[in-house]
Amino acid sequence: MWLFFISILLITGCQSTPLAPYLGKAELQAFVLSGAPFSHQVVSKTDSVRSDRILHVYIEGDGRPWWTRYEIADDPTPRKLPMLSLMTLDDQDAVYLGRPCYFALEDNNCHNSWWTNARYASEVVNSMNHALDQLAVDYDGLRLFGHSGGGALAVLMAAQRDDVKAVVTLAGNLDIDAWTRHHGYSPLDRSLNPVAARLAQNIEQYHYVGAQDKITPAATLRSASKKLGGKLIVIDELDHQCCWQKYWPAILETIGQ
Repeated sequence: MWLFFISILLITGCQSTPLAPYLGKAELQAFVLSGAPFSHQVVSKTDSVRSDRILHVYIEGDGRPWWTRYEIADDPTPRKLPMLSLMTLDDQDAVYLGRPCYFALEDNNCHNSWWTNARYASEVVNSMNHALDQLAVDYDGLRLFGHSGGGALAVLMAAQRDDVKAVVTLAGNLDIDAWTRHHGYSPLDRSLNPVAARLAQNIEQYHYVGAQDKITPAATLRSASKKLGGKLIVIDELDHQCCWQKYWPAILETIGQ
């Protein structure tokens, strides 16, 4: 459906990849897309049952940046892909846009800083938006969905675009300074802080969080969501990971109403 002036690498095989459960689905296509400067794993789902020209964009969380509190991971890719799982429940055209240096891509630009203290740096945001520009060319607008650190990136990406209709975060890290203070982590000193972003007033913002979430507690998000101009929705039975699939169809129905 899309024409790209890039080199595309189809994924065919290794069963160790967390993408493996999705690669056999006829409705999904996996490829690698060049951003600037990073490469990005993409999974697309087109030919939806809906007729509007809005593309849904799914962005994963931080995965496993650290093996331990003091040891940086060689590969931050998460074992499970909750956002890709949610995308399979969506009846809109959608893409899963991978973050720089995830999925063990052969990218000479990669260094572990891009999944640690620079995980939300301007270079990361710019590269993801450059990749998204290529994916969005046939659409009239975008809705960005992000879980945890992917929510941070969704906000930061939206602040630089004029085609975003909505931003929806799930347990989103909306204020990285408040988050690192809460956990006693080192500051993400090479990253942009989403709470300082300025989103256009016409962008819908829904920031969901579980009442049982101990990784991004609701208390760390209240002020940030208000500053961003979005609505914070707390769901009693959820924690950071479980069980967003149960609520996702209903959340999608609220957008654009």
